[in-house]
Amino acid sequence: MFIPRGLLSAQRCSPYSLCRTFGLLEVCRTTEENSAKQTTVSGALCSFGGSGVLTRCCLSLLEAIEGLGQAGCVGQDVEVVVQRVYSIPVPDYSPMTILKPRVPSRSSSAPPAEKGKTRLCVLVQDSYGMFSAVQLHLLPCKDDLHEYCHMWQGRTCVLRDIKVVQRVTRERRTRLFSLIDSLWPPVMPLKDHGNTPSESRPAGPAPSFCYLLSGQESSVEHEDGQTLSSLYLPPTKLTLRDILQSDLKTCRCSFVATVIHKRIMQSSDVGQGEVWLVLTDPSLQEEQPERPCRRTVALCVNTSCVLTSSVLEALNSPAVCRMSFRDSIKEHGVLLCVEQSVVEMCSVDPEGRLESSTPGSESLSHSLCEPKENTLSQPVRLDPLSPEITPNCLCSLTGVIVGVDENTAYSWPACNHCGSDNLEVLAERPENFHCVSCKSVVDKPDTKIQLEVFLSSSLSNCTLKVKLQQKTIMSILNTAALEGDKFPGYDVENVLGKEVGPLAVYVRVVTRKPSLCMGLEEICL
Repeated sequence: MFIPRGLLSAQRCSPYSLCRTFGLLEVCRTTEENSAKQTTVSGALCSFGGSGVLTRCCLSLLEAIEGLGQAGCVGQDVEVVVQRVYSIPVPDYSPMTILKPRVPSRSSSAPPAEKGKTRLCVLVQDSYGMFSAVQLHLLPCKDDLHEYCHMWQGRTCVLRDIKVVQRVTRERRTRLFSLIDSLWPPVMPLKDHGNTPSESRPAGPAPSFCYLLSGQESSVEHEDGQTLSSLYLPPTKLTLRDILQSDLKTCRCSFVATVIHKRIMQSSDVGQGEVWLVLTDPSLQEEQPERPCRRTVALCVNTSCVLTSSVLEALNSPAVCRMSFRDSIKEHGVLLCVEQSVVEMCSVDPEGRLESSTPGSESLSHSLCEPKENTLSQPVRLDPLSPEITPNCLCSLTGVIVGVDENTAYSWPACNHCGSDNLEVLAERPENFHCVSCKSVVDKPDTKIQLEVFLSSSLSNCTLKVKLQQKTIMSILNTAALEGDKFPGYDVENVLGKEVGPLAVYVRVVTRKPSLCMGLEEICL
């Protein structure tokens, strides 16, 4: 049919907003559907104003992310509860570990400004039970994490200007979901995506997927003076005895313990490689008439766990220290501190309450403090050596020397002023030394000795090789052989048959095939 030109409006129509078009497509249904879902849309999704702009805060992460698309920015503000605050190290990518791009780039590694930095992260949960891990800005200092723990953790916040990075499942992020499982079931009934906003539902199984999001510091907004959310599930403090006797093979746990030994792996600097800690607490040191436990337990601090300056300082010191461990993992009888774990120093105030040594930090104070902390017995009790012992543990050992590893046995002079073995022979006086470290002349140097021996003990069919400390070596050697002008060494016959112990030893290695063999090292507690 032909329409006369005069019936058409001479005014040109302005193009329809694509934002409004795609937004209205999500809520454009039949009249019956709209009336049935009106309450749900108004409660879970933000409402549309006359211009098609979202005007209310969304309560559902799932609706905000999937309803508006996974690519790019999420255009809605989402109300969530911050369950955990932690930090992760920025990966230092090497050019040899990634594929070369087709177009040459300036650098394939992480920007120099990001190397050695840590990124602030939060694990959030909405009122429907959905979790998301949000990666935020780089922290200027690792110690700044405590400020954000105090400000955000446990409080209701609004997520704003966030981007969807990835949808992950349990199989791809097992460590993240172990933390999510520790927060499940919720402490209060969850909202339901049904027709009635006030209707709640049973918790059911923990979520099988979650979203990784990204944002900046301004992406998390909270109200000052806000109390803890009723949906927040704080870390529950357990004793080491409770953790060891738990039937769960893999779980998250939070506790306070005394670090009695530290062992740095694969690096000479703490914080650059794995660190093994040997822990104990009063629950393991007290008498155990029923269901006895190990006196000590090993914990591995993975490189993905960020350590603050106070923790690094304590680990570099030989002194015994007390630390709190939040959201560590119990896995195959060993404790691990990984990406989402937080380690803090602890101190005891005059009233006996356990507090974080970081000023202004309340990340653990409401859950890990005790009204009265028992003191550890002195000296610390250790388990006797047994066939079931595992590496990186401590035990007590008594035995008789049946052999000497002569390939590793030797002695050398050391400065009697500073203990350094960096000595040089004086050209004008060959019988004397010059200490390069303290710049002094050494007339009578001390003698340091290294000795590894084989012991026979109460364990049958077991080979024990022990690296002894200086004081033990001096107690069993014929000291007269070391009083000459030179260092003639020692006679093996003077060592065999000598009884040593009880010694506190660190278990370095255990092999069970073809026979049981243990490599041990004497330590001083």
